[in-house]
Amino acid sequence: MIKPLIYATALSLTAAVSVPSVYAIPVTDAMKVPHIVSSVQFPQSKASIVRHTFRLQIPQNSKSLSQLTIDVPAGLKVKNKIAVSDKTGRQIDTNTSIDGNKVTLVFPTPVSPGNELKIAMGDVKISGITNAWLYKVYARLDGIDADLPIGFARYRVYVR
Repeated sequence: MIKPLIYATALSLTAAVSVPSVYAIPVTDAMKVPHIVSSVQFPQSKASIVRHTFRLQIPQNSKSLSQLTIDVPAGLKVKNKIAVSDKTGRQIDTNTSIDGNKVTLVFPTPVSPGNELKIAMGDVKISGITNAWLYKVYARLDGIDADLPIGFARYRVYVR
């Protein structure tokens, strides 16, 4: 009774080992559109006014970034206190407009590929009762006249 179980297990393990691994392309090579790499809230508590910051990477093989649109979730209010800087900390010239729950950042000089942006939204007022927020982020690239969804800036507050 035990011998067939041992043989079946050995055969299953041999078959599993002989199947080739999944072929994958490194993420950096596959990415052709900007993507969010991190997001953080300060302070990391249930404060009523916070700063939401996220980093956006523009891959080397992407087109230049000309505009970002950020959908602000219900329960949050973003003021026009938004700073955009590159990976060296240099401020990026940005025309900012806020219309209800939509923030639009237009870059008069498109941001070139291979760069990383830090978008810091200061004085974000929290009136909701959740401890998790999702901002939908869209990018407009040079030569493409449409907003491409590029992901979510996620903020989660853990209360002790």
